[in-house]
Amino acid sequence: MSKINDIIKEYGTPTYVFDGDILRKRVLYLQEKLKYDLVYAVKANTFIPKIIEDLVARYEICSPGEFTICSDLRINQNQMVISGVYKDYNSIFMMMHDYPNILRYTIESFNQYELLKKLALELNRPIHLLLRVTNGNQFGITEKEVFEIIKHNDSDLIIIDGLEYFTGTQKHSLTKIEKEINYLNDLIKKIKTEANFTIKEVEYGPGLPVFYYQDEEFLEDEFLNNIKNLLDTLNVSKVTIEIGRSIAASCGSYLTKVVDLKTNKNGNFAILDGGINHLVYYGQTMGMKIPYYEIYPIKDTKERLDYHLCGSLCTINDFLVKNIETRPLQLDDVFVFQKVGAYSVTEGISLFLSRDLPKVVLIKNAKVYLVRDKIKTSEFNFPKNVKE
Repeated sequence: MSKINDIIKEYGTPTYVFDGDILRKRVLYLQEKLKYDLVYAVKANTFIPKIIEDLVARYEICSPGEFTICSDLRINQNQMVISGVYKDYNSIFMMMHDYPNILRYTIESFNQYELLKKLALELNRPIHLLLRVTNGNQFGITEKEVFEIIKHNDSDLIIIDGLEYFTGTQKHSLTKIEKEINYLNDLIKKIKTEANFTIKEVEYGPGLPVFYYQDEEFLEDEFLNNIKNLLDTLNVSKVTIEIGRSIAASCGSYLTKVVDLKTNKNGNFAILDGGINHLVYYGQTMGMKIPYYEIYPIKDTKERLDYHLCGSLCTINDFLVKNIETRPLQLDDVFVFQKVGAYSVTEGISLFLSRDLPKVVLIKNAKVYLVRDKIKTSEFNFPKNVKE
């Protein structure tokens, strides 16, 4: 990112930086390779949906809070898919009543189906449904429940469009994806044969992998081409691809500054003003893997030292990276950790030790915007209204 030096000077650390120009290039690349409409899973990063509004077909919204964010961003109702394992009466009533053009609702349980059917009848509001099929975890419904809903749906207000299927993230195996698509085709055929019902569309989450660490290699062009060929075999009229991590990861960086240096019998330690409360990499355990990063200011020196990079939390678990070989560090050097556009900003243990939440900076059309200032978490952790 060419603007990092300016951002460091203007906003300091710790800070998240999300580059909308990189984000848009990433979405266009995925569209080019997959050739299907993309559904952005908002949970991956709630700061970036508006930047790709003209590029993605839909937004997967999994909580009332995510819905509030998207509605306040003025995301089109006809791009919204209301998902989530827990749907409450008041939230769904508000959505159906105030937002009549919401595109789809997913069904994660038979109780959810009954709730949405009840509200649709109360409000005399037609709704479109996607039935999420479980793979054995807490999400979705069984095949038996799929058939039960289809066979017993006696209301013209309830329009069942198709199926949703997502079994997890970071899938490296084409064989696993092929098995899932074959399973969907078998289920679609079974529904047609036994329930005399045509599944019109499938929203499928392939769980595309992101390779965060320097020792990993990945031929993404070939991988995506193979997935596209597998998707072509789905026997429905419409396929959409739900993606979160793979869309958002590459657009993000996390800036954190060296605030102390020390050496003992176990090596050199650099203490940073961030930590594991802010920086989360999928698959990272106690800092054993080395993510992609840069150090600012950039210096041309051949001398190298080994460091353990630790955050500012009072726990021995706060290792960002162990045994990293870098140029000799100085106070106020800034580490720029890359590929943090997905989940880091929301997955960290942000309230631990009552340290401030980092600033969030957005780059859009080459301009820099502060979209969230730092937030004092001491206000969240303070016991108010306690009498003496």
